[in-house]
Amino acid sequence: MKIGQLSNEVTEGAELNITPLIDIVFILLIFFVVTTTFVHELGLPIERPDSSTATEQPHDILRVAVSREGEITVDAQPTSPWRVEAEVRARLREHADAAVVVIADKGATAEIIVDAIDACRRAGAEGVALGVEDAG
Repeated sequence: MKIGQLSNEVTEGAELNITPLIDIVFILLIFFVVTTTFVHELGLPIERPDSSTATEQPHDILRVAVSREGEITVDAQPTSPWRVEAEVRARLREHADAAVVVIADKGATAEIIVDAIDACRRAGAEGVALGVEDAG
């Protein structure tokens, strides 16, 4: 056979092994699932107000979310306004050093936000922060 001439012979037994390709696809899938952040981690769709003086809080935090309609969740578990204090107290017993962050929607009334903050303080939370978006 000359250089540059194509062969007419068919090689028998030649097959494409796609096992490594499948392994790589599964590894990428696992990587993306693990690193994806979920939007509804609060249990409610919340649109937070902006703040130019926002600071990062510690990782061990207790999230109390207040929606525009007045719905409240404590660590993504729905609860009623009158149960917030008991829910926060129970979770602070499990994690005594947890910071409490009240994350309120822009459209939530001041009365419901203040009631949630007061309930957290009555439950024994030392400092209660208000969660906002960083405007910077």
